[in-house]
Amino acid sequence: MAKNADNILMNKIATLSLCTISLLALIACKNKKIDSDSAQNIPETSVTDHAWYYFTSDGFATANLPQSSAIQALKPWTESLRVNAANSDGNGRGWLLVNRLGMISFDEDGKPLLFQDYRLFSNSTAENLFFSDGMPFFTLYKSSFFNEDSAVDIKSSSSSNKGDANRPYLVRLNTESKTFFPAVTYGDLNLTDGGEITGSFYDGMNFYSCVKSTEDTRIVFDYIKWKTPAALTSLSPVTQSGKVKLSGSNESEYRNVKSPKNFSKAPERLQELLANIPADFNFIVTCSTAGGFSPNSFLSGSGESSLKAEAIVAPGWICALFSDGTTYFSGALDGKFILNKGEPVAFRLPKLPDGFSYNYFCISGGKMAAAWEESDFYKTGRSGFLIVDLANILYSELPTMEKSAQK
Repeated sequence: MAKNADNILMNKIATLSLCTISLLALIACKNKKIDSDSAQNIPETSVTDHAWYYFTSDGFATANLPQSSAIQALKPWTESLRVNAANSDGNGRGWLLVNRLGMISFDEDGKPLLFQDYRLFSNSTAENLFFSDGMPFFTLYKSSFFNEDSAVDIKSSSSSNKGDANRPYLVRLNTESKTFFPAVTYGDLNLTDGGEITGSFYDGMNFYSCVKSTEDTRIVFDYIKWKTPAALTSLSPVTQSGKVKLSGSNESEYRNVKSPKNFSKAPERLQELLANIPADFNFIVTCSTAGGFSPNSFLSGSGESSLKAEAIVAPGWICALFSDGTTYFSGALDGKFILNKGEPVAFRLPKLPDGFSYNYFCISGGKMAAAWEESDFYKTGRSGFLIVDLANILYSELPTMEKSAQK
């Protein structure tokens, strides 16, 4: 299935190995990886400007490779140190939401900065990163299945969270004061009897939420739709009457906004970015808008053994990262010219060991931060993130190699 040099140049695709980067043609394989076996006679150049980080109990540290980082016990993903969401804001700054730890952003030089609040993150699952008026928001909940502190006693239909009206649900980070503020509490949502919101979707106007609770020793799922009359950034951290407007919903409405849609429904820019992937290749991509609301997911193929991907659409660029490290990019980084006349290029991040994969990512200025983790089914072990000099890859390495390939 080898491709000749002309086809390789037409596809404008590249691969980044641990210390090398080269042009290749991407093909789909039975093991559900976007393979590089078809690359041949490709010029290679060294790429050394990248850094590995792994999470510790109180922050992060550098590592030579993911597999050389400190061993972490496998835990359910809701309880483990891992990146649960990521995106870039409207000002070109990247953000990682790290479960059980805090939020990570990046300075102008791409150096990671950690924002922490132990009280909020220590015993709750943080997810659902989105932005409102330029501020990052996320939600908190406690898994009654895995979290001993919030385990529901089905016989008595009680919970350790019962009666805690001021327990935060929706939280924002004030990027100027570097302080976390609860915006909506469980009391605001009339959930003071042990009900737990296990999932939410925000479309910019309404939140659609699934509530797990117990009734007569049975686990029950209810669905609510709610919104705040005032701007999210203006909400008080104290539970207040009238802060939230609640309305009924149902499972069908909730599934409609949360379930993956056919890839034909994906944004046109995302379809164009991934147009070179064979139609019979199964993948599911979760697409966020930079500085936007909850992401949407899109499914291509039958859905069986689908390769997972994350994508971000920004005004000047669009990027998608697959779990095997294959990355597609189109457009221009901030302050740079449009790459490859607007046609997509692709590169591959360093190959991870068996049992490891990439998931969420963000772009901050000229740097890309890609989360990685060691996983076994629903459990996560070691985890962290990789920072690469994306501007150098796109504007120095790829054009030079294209010229070399043409000689």
